[in-house]
Parts: sequence; structure tokens; C-alpha cells
Amino acid sequence: MTGRTSASSSILVVDDTPTNVSVLLQVLGREGFKVLVARDGESALEQARYAHPDLVLLDVMMPGLDGFETCRRMQADATLADVPVIFMTALGDLEDKVKGFAAGGADYVVKPFQHEEVVARVRTHLAIRGLQRRLASLNSELECRVEERTRELKDALAEVERLKIRLQQENRYLKQEIRESGGHGEIVGSSAVLKDVLRKVDMVAMATTTVLIRGETGTGKELIARAIHQRSARSERPLVKLNCSAISAGLVESELFGHVKGAFTGASDRRIGRFELADGGTLFLDEVSELPLETQTKLLRVLQEGEFEPVGSSKTQSVDVRIVAACNRDLASDVEQGRFRADLYYRLNVFPIDVPPLRSRPEDIPVLAQHFTDRFARKLGRTFREIEPASLERLRVHSWPGNIRDLQNAIERAAILSTGNVLRIDWPLEPAASSCFERAGQGHALPVATVPAHGGGLGTLEEIERQHFITVLRQTHGVIEGPNGAARLLDLKPSTARFRMRKLGINRQDYRG
Repeated sequence: MTGRTSASSSILVVDDTPTNVSVLLQVLGREGFKVLVARDGESALEQARYAHPDLVLLDVMMPGLDGFETCRRMQADATLADVPVIFMTALGDLEDKVKGFAAGGADYVVKPFQHEEVVARVRTHLAIRGLQRRLASLNSELECRVEERTRELKDALAEVERLKIRLQQENRYLKQEIRESGGHGEIVGSSAVLKDVLRKVDMVAMATTTVLIRGETGTGKELIARAIHQRSARSERPLVKLNCSAISAGLVESELFGHVKGAFTGASDRRIGRFELADGGTLFLDEVSELPLETQTKLLRVLQEGEFEPVGSSKTQSVDVRIVAACNRDLASDVEQGRFRADLYYRLNVFPIDVPPLRSRPEDIPVLAQHFTDRFARKLGRTFREIEPASLERLRVHSWPGNIRDLQNAIERAAILSTGNVLRIDWPLEPAASSCFERAGQGHALPVATVPAHGGGLGTLEEIERQHFITVLRQTHGVIEGPNGAARLLDLKPSTARFRMRKLGINRQDYRG
């Protein structure tokens, strides 16, 4: 903003001598200035506050308030402090000049007036004030721009830090995925039921539709989820997975949505959740039926609106994530019993895919057995010319209650125990054995417990399995996960171990009593 020109600048003349006022009116008026007049200090202050003049010509000696006190009061008023004051004083009054500067005056003119001098000093101080206003305006504008750029830089640095954290956590997650996926292999088989599943995978892969994969434990639901992702338009972005049953209820929201620093005890750093990691890609929610009801509500919101808030934050984040969920039990039954939200179930069950158990595709067993034999031969540095025909037939007719994972464990055990170049299964393939409660050759062999039957003997398979679970849990002091946990010793996923415990009715007091 620039100073006003002489045609629009206003000058307040404060003098109780009519002759002086008349002269100044004539001189300043001729120069195009608007001239206001006050006869004393009080009226000068009142008129200045009302009219806001651009400059004040102020006499020193006046009745009531003198010029010095009038100037001091103007300087004390925030609305008038920047108005330049030129004192009018007698030629020889040096003391008045010093007092005038001390009171806040900008300059002085001497009486009797020299017209050219008055006009020159007035124009000079109006120009200075205009420059000061312009400078203040430029400074204010610069401060705003600096503040805006600083804010932009802070936002950019925050985004860089967010991306850094995301990349670090995504890298850590993907390394974990590589370690864990090494034992999954590809989808193997050519049975009609498997081909039907893969046909559905091809049909839905390129859509953004939510998929619900249903099937027993060990049937390869995760492999189907990977196939959907790899054949979709999102294949260049990550496939992120979360086993909902492997996370405690108190931490599952942090795993899904992340948390800010200090969100809860132990939250020492910001954590990127699985939804943010999967942005632009696919999120695979394994055993989705295990989600707490409160978390189900928040998951429904992400499905409906694509938005969530990290734990401890009020800032909403938007994501573009495709959901593929899996469950090994009847979700519709859970809805009826109030364990699962009906609206979330309908959102997840848009395109269901049922993965058949291994017993429904016996023609795939030989090729799966050979696939696992080749894998473990490479892993163990062995060579197997073939699978013994009698052993292969026993594999083919077995019911495989643990499905493909059960078969894989049996082949791994056989690869360790077979001494020649022919792989043999030379132990009874009973359901209890096929659950792979022993991790053969890995130093985790556990004694198989026996339970007296109701009518004598060893007892039912379920009783044997239940007692074996309890024995293992007692040895691990109730710890299920981790390198020394019961799931590792039983060669099961922690989620599978928990599922079997629930099915067998094992409670804490059974192994801690």
C-alpha cells in the first residue's frame, strides 16, 4: 500500500493563532492538500482519532495541553502512533526543538514560516510515511510468503518422513512375506473342482470387487488370494496380508490402521498400518471371522468410504485398497449368533470363492506329492527318483483332515526319513499322525500322549489330539506363538492352533492346572 498523493493527503494544523492558521490554510490548500484545523491539544486528539490525518503540524505553546503532551498522547495511541508530527516553534527556541524530538516529533518548522520550507518538509515526511507503509506492506507480504513456504516445507518434510517410515515398514513387511511365502509354492493340480476355482479367480481378478475365500484350514486360501492379486490391475502394488486371529484384540486396530506416536503405552513411534501399506494394492484379511466387533465397524467404514483414522489421531486418511478376505468357518452362522456384523458380511461376501478340501480332489494328490517331494529334495540336498507306488496310493486314498498343509508335512517327514532315492511313507497315515504334531528332523519331536478310552484302550482320536495339545501347552507354559511356542512345536500356524484348541474345548485351566 503506497502513501496518498497531495491531492488526497490530509494535514491537521493545530494552532491557537488565527494568523498562523490562515497562512497555512492558504499555503497548503494551494498545494492541493486537505487541511483540517484544531485550536488546542484536546480537540486535536479528538479530531485526529476521528479523521486519521496523514500528517500533523503542531504548535508548541497552546492553552490546556501544550504541543509536547499532545504529541506524547498521539504516540501512545496505536491508531495515531505512525502519523508524523512536525512541530512549529520560534526560531531561537532550541530547547523546544529538543523537547519536540523527545516527545516523538518527526521534524520542525520555524516561525515566521517560509512557505517553500513548510511545503518541502510536509512533502518529505508524507513521502517517508508512504515508503514506510509500502515497506510494512512488503514486509507483511514477505512474512506471509515465508510462513506459507515454511508451512509447505514442513508439510513436505512430514510427507517425506511419512513415506520414509512407510517404505521402511513396507520393506520390513515384504522381507517377512518373502520368508513366510517360501513354503507355499504355486497352485498345483488339474482337477475339475480346482479348475472351477481358478476360473472364478480369472473372472473376478480384474474387477475391484471384494472377494470372500471360504475353505477349511490348509486348503490354500492364501494362494488363491495371491492369484487374484497377481492377475489384477493392482499386481504392481503390494499384496499385504493380516492374519486376524494371530493379533490380540487390543492391537488389531493398530495393525490395520496404524497409530501415532504416544497413542497408547508403548507407542514410541508412528506405525504405518496394513491399509496404508496396501494403498493402491490388495489387503488379504485371513481368518476375518476373528475380528472384534468394534474393529468390524471400522473395517466396514473403510469398505464403504475408503477412509480411516490411525489410532490416536483425528486426521482422516483416504486409501484405495481392494479387500480379499478368507475364513475357515461359516460366517453366516456367526452373523446369526451375533459374533459377526451382518452389514460387514454382505460387504465381504460380494463374490465368494469356495476352495475345496483335498479329499474332494484326490486326482491332484499325486502331482502335489511330487511337487512337495521335488521341493524338499532341493531343500535337503537329496535326489528322489520317484515316490514308491504303494506309498503314493496310500497318499491318494487318505482323507487329509489338514488338507494340503497336512500332505506337505507328510512329504517333508518322508523326505527326511527315506534313506534311498525312492520316497517312502512307511508309517500309518492316521488322522492324528497327519496333523503333524511332530516336526520330524527339526529337533522338536514331542511324545504322543495317550488317553484311556471310555471303554479301555487308547481312546478316540479327538481325545488323543486334545491330550497332546495339553501336553505341548504345558511344556511351553501356555505360550502359543514364537520360536518356542506350542504352534511351532506342533508345526501349525498360531491361528490354526487356536482354532483346534477351541474345537477341542481346551481352556487355560487345562494346561495350567
